[in-house]
Amino acid sequence: VRGVQGLEAIQRDGRLAGLKAALSLGAGDGSDQTLAKALGAEATRPVLIRPLVTIPHPKSKRFVCLCEDVTEKDLADAIREGFDHIETLKRYTTLTMGPCQGKMCHRASIGICAALTGRDPSQTGTTTARPPLKPVPLGVLAGPHHEPVKLTPIHHLHASLGATWMDMGLWKRPLVYTSVEEECRVVHQGVGLIDVSTLGKLDVKGRDAAQFLDWIHANRFSDLKAGRVRYRVMLDDAGIILDDGTVARLGEDHFFLTTGSGSLELVEQWLEWWLAGSGRCLHVTDVTGALAAINLAGPKSREVLARLTDLDLSPEALPYLAAVQGTVAGIPVLILRIGFVGELGYEMHFAAEYGDYLWKTLREAGREFDILPFGVEAQRVLRLEKLHIIPGHDTDALSNPLEADMAWVVKMDKPDFIGRATLARVKARGLRQRLVGFEMLTPLVPGEGDAVVADGLPVGRVTSAKWSPVLGRAIGMAWVPPDLAVDGGQLQVKCDGQVYRGRVVTKPFYDPEGKRLRS
Repeated sequence: VRGVQGLEAIQRDGRLAGLKAALSLGAGDGSDQTLAKALGAEATRPVLIRPLVTIPHPKSKRFVCLCEDVTEKDLADAIREGFDHIETLKRYTTLTMGPCQGKMCHRASIGICAALTGRDPSQTGTTTARPPLKPVPLGVLAGPHHEPVKLTPIHHLHASLGATWMDMGLWKRPLVYTSVEEECRVVHQGVGLIDVSTLGKLDVKGRDAAQFLDWIHANRFSDLKAGRVRYRVMLDDAGIILDDGTVARLGEDHFFLTTGSGSLELVEQWLEWWLAGSGRCLHVTDVTGALAAINLAGPKSREVLARLTDLDLSPEALPYLAAVQGTVAGIPVLILRIGFVGELGYEMHFAAEYGDYLWKTLREAGREFDILPFGVEAQRVLRLEKLHIIPGHDTDALSNPLEADMAWVVKMDKPDFIGRATLARVKARGLRQRLVGFEMLTPLVPGEGDAVVADGLPVGRVTSAKWSPVLGRAIGMAWVPPDLAVDGGQLQVKCDGQVYRGRVVTKPFYDPEGKRLRS
C-alpha cells in the first residue's frame, strides 16, 4: 500500500506506523519517540544495490530473461554484432519486454552488458521501464483523473447557483438547479434560460457548401434561404441516424451547423472524410470552443430579449426558424429562433469570453418576469412533451429515419445522398418497427429500456420516459411493431416484473399544432 518492498522494510514500516499512531494519541514516552525517529531515518537511508548477474554453469543455458527466453549468450552475441547500448540491446533481444517488464531481469541485464562492454553499471545506464519502476503508494495511482473534462464558459456561475452536475460526453452540464417541476413551469409560463454552449458548432463556407450539405444530409439545404434555419439529420451509408441538429444559412456560400453535445468530433470527421479528395471548394471550421451559447425560452422570452437589443423581434420580422445577426447587450450575437423545448425561444451564439456577462445580463433583464435557469433534466422533459428525439438515446445503431417517424426529413427526390440507397430498400420492403410516443394510464414512470410486450412476449422497448408536470402523467417514447403504432392504441409495458397499460400517441403531447413555438 505504501510502496515498501522487502520483508525487513515492511516490518520496519509497520512498526513505525504503529508507533506514530500511539504517539499521536498521547501514549508512549521519550524512548518511543527516539525509536520512531530511528526507524524513520533507517527507512530513508540510501542503500547501495549491486547489479545481479547470472551464476556460471558449465552445462546448462544461463537465462537472463525468463519471460522472453533470453540467455547470457544471446546478450553476448548481440553485443558482438554491435548492439552494445542497453536500449538497442533490449530491442534486438527482446530483453525485459515480457510480462514482468524487467522486474526480474533488469538489474542482471545491466550487469552483464556492463561486464561485456568494459563499462561500469552507471555508465551503462538503464532502459526506459514502464511505471512503476519500483513500488509506489496506491494513492499515487488512484489520485489522477485521466478522463478529460470540458467546462463551458459559464460553468462557475452554474456552480454558484448550486447546480447538480451530470456528464454529457466530455462536458459537465447542470442537471437541475431547484426542481424539475419548477424549472418546467417557468419555461411554460414565464421565461427560463439554459446554457447550450456544449452544442457542437461548425462554420461551413465555400461555393460548394450547399451542394455538399445536400450530399451529407437526408434533407435538402440548397434551397434554404439566407436568414433561415432548418433541422438536419445526418446518416451513414446504411441509412442509420448518426446525428441531428440545425443548419442556418448566413449567406449564399456560408452555413452554420450545430451538432449534439457529444457528437461534434464524429460530425466533423464525417464531413472531412467525405470532403477529402472530392474536389469540392469549401472549408469546415470547428468554432465550438470560440463560441458560447444560451437558449432563452418561454412565452416571456421576447419581452426579456427586447430590453437588450434594437433588433425587431416581432413574429413578422423574426419568425420561427429564422436566423439573424445583431447586437444583444452590446455584443455581436447570432440568434436562431428555434424551439427544442416547445416554447418561443431564442438560441444565441456569441464569443465565449462574453458568456459570463451575457448570462448575468439576461438574468437581470428577466428579473421582473421571475426568470430562472433550467437544467438538462427539465430540458429532456420539455422535449419529450414535443416528441423531439435525441439520437443515441431514442435511436441506436439500427435506427433509420423512416422507422423513427422522420420520413418528412428524407428527400428521396434528391439525386443522391449518403444512405439513400439503403433507405430506398427499406421503403420498398416496408417498415419493421416504429418509434412512437406513449402515455401511461397509471402514475408509474417506466424505466428506459423496459420492454413493450404483447401476449406476454417482448416486442419493443422504451427509449425515454419522464413525468410531465404540465400534463400530469408519465409520457415517453418507444420502439414498437408497425401494427401497434396506431394513435390511441393500447400499449403494455413490463416494469419490475409487472405489466402496466399505456396508450400510443403519435402527435406531440404539448401544443401539437406548434402555435406556441410560432407565436
